[in-house]
Amino acid sequence: MTAVVELLGTTTECDDFEQALAERGWPVLQKEGGPATAMTARTTRYLLESRFPGSRTNARRGARERIEVVGDALQLDLNVEVTDLVVRDPEERPAWFAYERPAADDPPAGPPTRRARWRRRVRRWCAERLAPYRTGRHISALNRTRAQELATRTLPGTATPSPRVTVRRPIGTPDPESGAVTRRRRRTDREGFRSGHAAVVLMVTSSLIARLWPQGFAAWWVLGVVAVTTLGLATHWLIRFMPGKPGAALGAALGLGVVTVGTGAGIELSGEPGGPSGALGLLALAAGYAVFTGIRLLVRQWSWRVVAPWLLPAVLPLALGLFPSLGLGLHALYLDAFGLNLEDVEIPRLWQLIATVRLGLAVNLWLIALAGLGYLHHFHWCVRERWPAYTLLGFFALILLWTGGWSLGLETAARAGNDAVRAAASRQAVDAYYGIGPQWVCVRPVGPADGIHADGGEFRPARPYLRIGDASGTVVLWDPAEKGALKLPMDKLRIVPVDKPPKSCAPSS
Repeated sequence: MTAVVELLGTTTECDDFEQALAERGWPVLQKEGGPATAMTARTTRYLLESRFPGSRTNARRGARERIEVVGDALQLDLNVEVTDLVVRDPEERPAWFAYERPAADDPPAGPPTRRARWRRRVRRWCAERLAPYRTGRHISALNRTRAQELATRTLPGTATPSPRVTVRRPIGTPDPESGAVTRRRRRTDREGFRSGHAAVVLMVTSSLIARLWPQGFAAWWVLGVVAVTTLGLATHWLIRFMPGKPGAALGAALGLGVVTVGTGAGIELSGEPGGPSGALGLLALAAGYAVFTGIRLLVRQWSWRVVAPWLLPAVLPLALGLFPSLGLGLHALYLDAFGLNLEDVEIPRLWQLIATVRLGLAVNLWLIALAGLGYLHHFHWCVRERWPAYTLLGFFALILLWTGGWSLGLETAARAGNDAVRAAASRQAVDAYYGIGPQWVCVRPVGPADGIHADGGEFRPARPYLRIGDASGTVVLWDPAEKGALKLPMDKLRIVPVDKPPKSCAPSS
């Protein structure tokens, strides 16, 4: 950004301002006005270049506020008169590879035979496409003549190129046409990223539309408008990505749309009718990418040293995930619905780790607020450090922390336990929960049933029970009739799994 700044100050204040600019790497291009003294203030105008990361959108306002922040920190009488965007975007020149032609490629002394002609063609093809005699030199040039000149140019510290050295384009790439529009490097990268983001949006929206299709047009028409708009934007970006080739850009946009829509719909329709939704999985991945990008933009604006304290609460649950027992909070709330404790059921260590990661991800929902701060800085809407904005951000982060930790974490475990109890009371199948796999069983005593000690109630072999789990040789059975749990020794029982709880488990005579 180029800016014209008017500063009313003494020589000391001008020196302080110029030093602050030098510390930030902002060069002073021109200086007019004065002369000022250490006691007398004069008006001095600076033409300077303000360099900072971020989006071009709203960059002029961001440059003005950044310069004003410097003036406010030094308590200067400073006004920013003009800010404008400086565009430096080099050409995207075609790439060439230098290679050395084999000696057998020279014209023969006499008329060649058919076999010699074919061998020469094979050698030439191998030299041009596979480049076994390559020199390793990479060249960027607008045409073959300039590329050939650079390939045979002697560079300091390198070997002198052989007269046989020539150039080739990458495999399958023709030579550039004369007078073709030259692309710009950074602009090409930006348009490529935008097209990739459009493809992701198309894939997610098509997956959601495939999920909502049976509910009728009213359930998915908004997503259809989003998909059509995204496809139009992708066409616009691809036209800018391929200047001078609108037909190819339109074809690429249509191909992109067909592939992404087909992929998104296929992901959703490939699952089982009652299984997990592929659309929600894609949406979660897209949301995670958006949050990661926001944090990356925040680090780019600040530094790791500044952002690291903000990320410590986020890294802590992941570090604690190395201790799987810390994820037993979810299992404890689930078992509490059955009136059980963690000591009653043994949880595999792998499922403890999975539950810990699940709870850690839910707690880290507050990172959405941190990513939002990154986007605000990227678009230059949060240049000045104003306490109301950070207070609102902190409040939003606390709301997300509570929502993630309780509503999406611990409360879901309690809700899953209550749902399991209701399903068991209705004699229905009960879903597994992070290593706890309830299963309907019929229990046969080994020996007389009166000699089996039952902790929590009376054991009746004729009743079907819901097996919750076991620990230390003791099995935990839940009685749907009494709505209570029994703890019995496993060595005195023979447990027979059943698909559906029968009316009676008594052996037929």
